[in-house]
Amino acid sequence: MTSRIKDATLAQQINDETLAWREVICPVTAKYGNYVAKRDLRDKTIVSFQHVLEDTIPTLLPFVKAGAKVKVGACNPDSTDDVAAAYLAANGVEVHAFSGMTPDEYAKSIDILSSEPADIVADMGGELIEAFVQKGHKVDGALEATTTGVHRVEKLDYSFPVFNWNDIAIKDRLHNRHHVAQEMWPVFSNVTGLALYGRSVLVIGFGPVGRGVAERARNLGAVVSVAERDPVRALEAQHHGCRVVSLEDGIKECAIIVTATGLSGILGEKQIKQCRRGAILVNVGHSNTEIDVAWLDTQKQTKMRRYIERFELDNSREVYLLNRGSLLNLAPGMGGSGKDLFDPFSAILIRGIDWLASGGAASFKPGFYDYPAEIEREIAEAILHSHS
Repeated sequence: MTSRIKDATLAQQINDETLAWREVICPVTAKYGNYVAKRDLRDKTIVSFQHVLEDTIPTLLPFVKAGAKVKVGACNPDSTDDVAAAYLAANGVEVHAFSGMTPDEYAKSIDILSSEPADIVADMGGELIEAFVQKGHKVDGALEATTTGVHRVEKLDYSFPVFNWNDIAIKDRLHNRHHVAQEMWPVFSNVTGLALYGRSVLVIGFGPVGRGVAERARNLGAVVSVAERDPVRALEAQHHGCRVVSLEDGIKECAIIVTATGLSGILGEKQIKQCRRGAILVNVGHSNTEIDVAWLDTQKQTKMRRYIERFELDNSREVYLLNRGSLLNLAPGMGGSGKDLFDPFSAILIRGIDWLASGGAASFKPGFYDYPAEIEREIAEAILHSHS
């Protein structure tokens, strides 16, 4: 834990009024959180690996209030809000997250969080689940929330049941498709000062996240191209009014390039050198290595302003990288719109952890399973009721 996370003045930047308003705009999260806070979970240890933001507070603190031992690490080295991390640490959570973690610090946090057995693991990215499996820990159950994590953990030799909530309808069809873009493009404009009217945008990957990002960019006036290897998804992109191009042609032509695949190494040295002069590189996939930031760091660089770095390439071109290649929509302190849209997902996480803590997975053998459909329906009904 760094001195920043122990800084009481940081923690005090979040007050009761801030959290009270979050309960107003996220009523279902508040409902489940208030229920959990009254439970007796003193015999449970919960380890979470997620984006440490203000949204994390109402997700984890109810379990602290219920007596559980709660630990959290950052599933992305550049998405942590130090104010939120400090608040969590001041209120009983063991925090291993701070903004700007180096690769070594990031790896060390995973090692620390997986050094002891736990009852429940809640992961985003699969790295913590993988570490628990490799160390032979047998937990009651684990939750995984991302496409990147699913790719990582679905091939593991499990010693406990893992439940996938990345692919449930509420996450896949709503959050991935609509909500990421709802936050990402306002943050883009806040960071860069640019509107999208008439600008050429390349979206790499037309899965649910890429689809939403492309649709919203088009609606904001951009000229949108899509690079997608799957011919069915490429055809779908055409039907959404996007121009389908090869990756090579897209990066040569477009001013703004957005990676949205969840995979590593999408834009490497070869691809970055082909970018047009002044191209802006953005990532909204979970993996912070979709863009080869390590290679970019070998080039001459200049920090332009918060979250913008300029890199001068050896072919007399320059590119601009946003938020160190981490998810732009979660750049700390930039505040995209629609914070209420996190309500279903915070509720899914709280309800899933509580289900595991209540023995919900006791009858499941080690393996990879879908998140319980009956809980998803329960949460959907609660969200609908809260909007009526």
